[in-house]
Amino acid sequence: MKKSLIRKVILTLQNIGVHEGLDADTIKKIHLTNSISFLGCASAFGMLIYAFVMDTPFYSKLVTGLVIPAILVMPLLNYLGKYYATRVVHCIISLFILMTVAIVSGPKLHSQFLLVPYLGLPFILFDDKKGRIKVLLSSAGIIGFLYLQWHFKNFEPLITLDESILFETRLLNEIILFVFIISLFYFFTSENNKYLDKLKKKNEEVEEKNKELEHFAYICSHDLSEPLRTVTGFIGIIKEESDPTNDKLNTYFGFVEQANNRMDTMISSLLNFSKLNKNSSHQQLNTQNLIQEVKVDINTLMLEKKATINFSDLPVIHGMPTQIKQVFQNLIINGIKYQIPDVKPVITISCQETPDYWEFCVADNGIGIKEKNLNKIFHMFTRLHLDDEYKGEGIGLAFCKKIIEMHKGKIWVESEYKKGSQFYFTIKKSLPTEIKKIPTKTLHYKPKSYKNVD
Repeated sequence: MKKSLIRKVILTLQNIGVHEGLDADTIKKIHLTNSISFLGCASAFGMLIYAFVMDTPFYSKLVTGLVIPAILVMPLLNYLGKYYATRVVHCIISLFILMTVAIVSGPKLHSQFLLVPYLGLPFILFDDKKGRIKVLLSSAGIIGFLYLQWHFKNFEPLITLDESILFETRLLNEIILFVFIISLFYFFTSENNKYLDKLKKKNEEVEEKNKELEHFAYICSHDLSEPLRTVTGFIGIIKEESDPTNDKLNTYFGFVEQANNRMDTMISSLLNFSKLNKNSSHQQLNTQNLIQEVKVDINTLMLEKKATINFSDLPVIHGMPTQIKQVFQNLIINGIKYQIPDVKPVITISCQETPDYWEFCVADNGIGIKEKNLNKIFHMFTRLHLDDEYKGEGIGLAFCKKIIEMHKGKIWVESEYKKGSQFYFTIKKSLPTEIKKIPTKTLHYKPKSYKNVD
């Protein structure tokens, strides 16, 4: 019961100034400044009691007593919501108090070494800021330490302790120094563990929500297919029983059938998207052979557009063969399809190795992408062109993005409008793989229609 009450009091003091809407980093800084402040107050109060018990000189009691209200300024500023000011004032007041204590007590009590943990304090409190403020405040601590050495050489301390209590007082100062350092270490360890636990919990929640969303998409797309087939069937019956010479009615039927076909394609795409990571395992695969297979699969399109695909020295990687093949195929087809008239498509595939990832690049000499659209193209059903310009459904790049994320990588594009695009994607090297090796030539992914890949 007592432990629970003490813990509740500590948490209450730590959380002075914390409210909803603050980011995790700000809350951590509030906890830190409040914790150091109340730890400093407790240390100063203990030293004040010691000063009275040992009957130290008046200056010693006065300086120690004034430390307590000075330190309490920081929790007050946090309470008022002045978080940045709290950190600045915290560093300035801490430096002032430590310098004052050292000047008053002199070198024999080793008070000047209390400046050592201070040197890292600005870097901790301002780790989210640019270097100037933290370097200035930390440099002030170094200058202060050098000044104290000069001061001790040229001036006597304001108080002179009796030799009989000198050892005990110095020992107390050193204990406070070590307690302070250990407390800082404990604080950061516990705070980091706390936020790592929160982050892990958030990641688990996100994964669970993603699974629910995928399941929802699967159910919706699956259940929507049946009524759409019913509508298509009845439209066919009505069309058969209507007057075939009525051009106006035939035009309307054409619009309805086009809309139905488009809806069927979107539902099928949504269903396939939701099933992308179902029953998939990572295998060892040769990307050089994979591209050769893609060339065979899209040979008709390549001949029609007189396209060229250049690649060499592509690595053996670990991944889901069918899905990786789909990524390459979608990007290559897009590079061929979105082409400037009368220009022969040239696709260049390359790869660079980094310590943790394989980084692939699929470059084309096509129409390019405007800068304002670079972040849109990986969204499901997003199209940048009308059907009469370039056919498509806006699903191919969304598939690519999900597949690459399943391989712990990322995908992005660099492009200059009317000068071509370079699609980059990474695949993590350390993916878990099955011992069994499946040859890539047994795995084929062929799009039903090239117009639906974009």
